[in-house]
Amino acid sequence: MSKKLQGNGLFESSRMMLPEHREAYIQHQQHLVHRHPPLIDPQAEEEMTRVMAAAWYSGSPVTITLFDEPADIQLTGHVLRIDPSRRQIRWDGNDGEGPEWIRLDQIIGAVAESEI
Repeated sequence: MSKKLQGNGLFESSRMMLPEHREAYIQHQQHLVHRHPPLIDPQAEEEMTRVMAAAWYSGSPVTITLFDEPADIQLTGHVLRIDPSRRQIRWDGNDGEGPEWIRLDQIIGAVAESEI
């Protein structure tokens, strides 16, 4: 009995891991991995800017993809204003939360609703 209290303590003799615990551990480790924003090609950035400007002028809805740590977020709504000096857009999503400012460096994709 005294051997169990040496080294790793009480857990020395219980090294069994249930499959549920293993899956939970793997998911936890995947969430710990930090993602980095992708490098956007200047041509793709120009295309996204064109799509957002066209949606702003026409008032048509657009779907944008935002970079986020765990997973990318897709939002559908309208571009109300483009502020090139602050590199932000004023966004009114279809979620009913009201207008908000979104930084252009968060946007990794933009598709006009007519193209979907």
